Amino acid sequence: MKSFPVAIALAAIITPALTAAADDEPAAAPSAPPPPGLTLPAGKINVAVNVEVNMSADKVGKPISIAPDVSYGVTPDLTVAVVHSLYALTGFRAKAGAGICVTGTDNGCPNVYDNVGAEAWYSVARGPTAVAVGGGVHAISLDGGFYDLKVGAKLRHAMGKLGVHVMPSVLVAVTEREVAGARVNKDSLWVPVLATYKATPELTVGLGTGLKIVDLSAAGDSWEVSLGAVGTYAIDPTTTVGASWIFGKVLAGVDNPPDPAPAVKGLDFRGLQVWGAKTF
Repeated sequence: MKSFPVAIALAAIITPALTAAADDEPAAAPSAPPPPGLTLPAGKINVAVNVEVNMSADKVGKPISIAPDVSYGVTPDLTVAVVHSLYALTGFRAKAGAGICVTGTDNGCPNVYDNVGAEAWYSVARGPTAVAVGGGVHAISLDGGFYDLKVGAKLRHAMGKLGVHVMPSVLVAVTEREVAGARVNKDSLWVPVLATYKATPELTVGLGTGLKIVDLSAAGDSWEVSLGAVGTYAIDPTTTVGASWIFGKVLAGVDNPPDPAPAVKGLDFRGLQVWGAKTF
């Protein structure tokens, strides 16, 4: 009978000691967020609205368009999107007229609404060097029945405040490849390159260039090189605004005709874009 009170006494001594020991154990550390990549976090939505303005010689404001792009993070590595902007389509910001064209048929708009695309991007590398691969289906012209398949990649390499961004893609014409023996909907190659500098935590400036081959069947005559400046400003961690001024055909595979014929390349071909993007 003496053992019972002794057991109770030992329990009274041991239990608080075990509880204190358990309390002293470190809590499990929360899992670290994945390194930065080129896809959205799961469940996040990004809405970008691009205003595209033609600033070419004798065609200023002809046309002006408003092109929304909406992306959704299905998983941390997979993002899907419905896009309208020419930037989303090709990676270049030199042209206008995509999405909702607001200046009318007399000022550069063949239609009010004539293009849309669906894309998916998958992250294959994160960190200072980030890579995503993907593509999609684009209605280049709903009115003309031009539909293309897109395959491409997005690459970003960060070196402190410096960054290099490359977004190569190929568009393959699926419909209306030829009409009456002439190429209409054309296969094309787009290789935009952007070098950026983070001037402040909020402000990033950049210089962009790149190669366009607008008709792969006639690459020697249809190549173009662009050049321009880009700037973005982060209002807060989820909201960014930006602007670009791009000369779309600084160089090209064709020669300018003699005066007074209009030029087909040079500084006369330029575009202004402003945009805002927010992640929810």
